[in-house]
Order: sequence, then structure tokens, then C-alpha cells
Amino acid sequence: MKMSDRIKQPKDGIRSIGRLFAWASATVCLVPLFLVFAVATTRVWQQGPWAGGFTLDWLVQGWRTISPYAFFSIKLALLILLLNFLIGIPTSWVLARHKFPGRDLLFSLTNVPIAVPGIAMGLALIITYPMLRKSGFLLVSGHLLYTLPYFISSLAPQLADPSVRDVEWVAATLGASFPKRVIHVIYPKVRTSILAATIMVVTLSLGEFNVSFFLFNPQSKPLPVELYSAYITGRIEVAAAITLCFLCFVVPAAILLERLGGAKVGQA
Repeated sequence: MKMSDRIKQPKDGIRSIGRLFAWASATVCLVPLFLVFAVATTRVWQQGPWAGGFTLDWLVQGWRTISPYAFFSIKLALLILLLNFLIGIPTSWVLARHKFPGRDLLFSLTNVPIAVPGIAMGLALIITYPMLRKSGFLLVSGHLLYTLPYFISSLAPQLADPSVRDVEWVAATLGASFPKRVIHVIYPKVRTSILAATIMVVTLSLGEFNVSFFLFNPQSKPLPVELYSAYITGRIEVAAAITLCFLCFVVPAAILLERLGGAKVGQA
């Protein structure tokens, strides 16, 4: 046996503490989910977990309650995603590839909505443009203002990456046209960032409450607003069931974000 094999490697204290906090954080997040599941599948929660037996009636009732609002939220999120592509991609390109007076200020301004609380943003929009609330335009504007900074922050740094620009320059010197460079050179390099930005925008739009609460109207009520209404007006079992239904929309998107694009978002 080699001498090096006999010597025990010293324990990494920082790594051990980090692992401990990671498991603690996971436990704090998961325990409420198990509790919500227990409430949603118990006939009478006030009598204790699964008092009267296990039931799916509350889940069925919860889905019937929110299904119209869930589909509206999905359509809203897809519309917001389309607008992010139409506005965010050209904006990211200009900020990443062109230098002009005020460029740094403009990039900073694109991040201002992140620092503004959703309540303040919603109030500002409804006070300034009250006549647009009924049409639903204010709700779309609020979601767009809330998600666009994340889209740009995910995409612009990758477009400005010197390695991407170098490969593009080589392709240009070999005679590749701009459309071909976009399709065959730029897109493969920024594909992960676009995917991450896409999932982030959809997730944020589906779960946004503060802006939605101030800007919705009865004909266009997003799912988080209906979830809030269920908590303050209905039975706790129904509210828990609606919460589980809501998580079925948001959690898969969050998992995809972490699996497929989370690292790029973090770098951005």
C-alpha cells in the first residue's frame, strides 16, 4: 500500500457546511409541499391528516375552479414570450454588438423593472393608464415589463461573448452571409441562453401575482389571482388542491430551467 493511500485526506469543512445547508434548504421547501398534499387529499382537515379517509374530490373541485384561469394564464404567458422575442432579441443584439452614446445607461434602464416592486409597478401603470385596464392591455404591459429584463439579461451577455464574435467573424471571412451566420453560427452558440430565457419568462409570467392583482379585470383573471381568492374565501382543502394544480404548471418549467438553462441564467 502506498504511503499516500494511508494518509487520509483532510475534510473540506466548507463543503460539508454547504451540503448541510443545501439539504436543510431542500427540506424546508419540500415539507410544505407534503403538507399541502395532505390537506388537499383529506376529507376534513380540521380533524387531522386523512381524517375520514383519502380523497381526490378536493383536487377535482379545485381543478374545475381554476381551469379557465389556468388556460388564460398559459395563453398570457405565451403572448408575453412572443413579445419578449420580438422586443428582447433586437434589443439584446443592439446592446451586445453596438457601442453608442448612452449604451450603458440604456442597459441599466432595461434592468430597472427588476428593482421596482410589482405592487409599485402595477399601481404606477393603473394610475397612468386607467383607461387601458378593461382591454387587458395593462396586464400584458405589466407582465412584459416584469419579464423583459430577465430575457435581455440572459441573452445579451452571450451575444457579446468574444468567442461567439470570433467564430462569427471567421464565418464572415469565409463568405457566409448574415442569415447563414445567424442560423449556423450564432444560434448554436446562444441556444442554451435562449432556452433558459424562454423558460424563465414563461415561469415568471405564470407565477406573477403582484402586477396581476392590480391590473387584471374579471374577464382576464390570471391563475395566481384566483389562487389568492381561493385562500381568502374557500375551504382550506380546496385552496390546497388549487395550490397543487398551480404547482403542476410552475414546477415542471422550473425544473426545465435548472436542467437545461439554469447555468446560463446564473452567468447572465
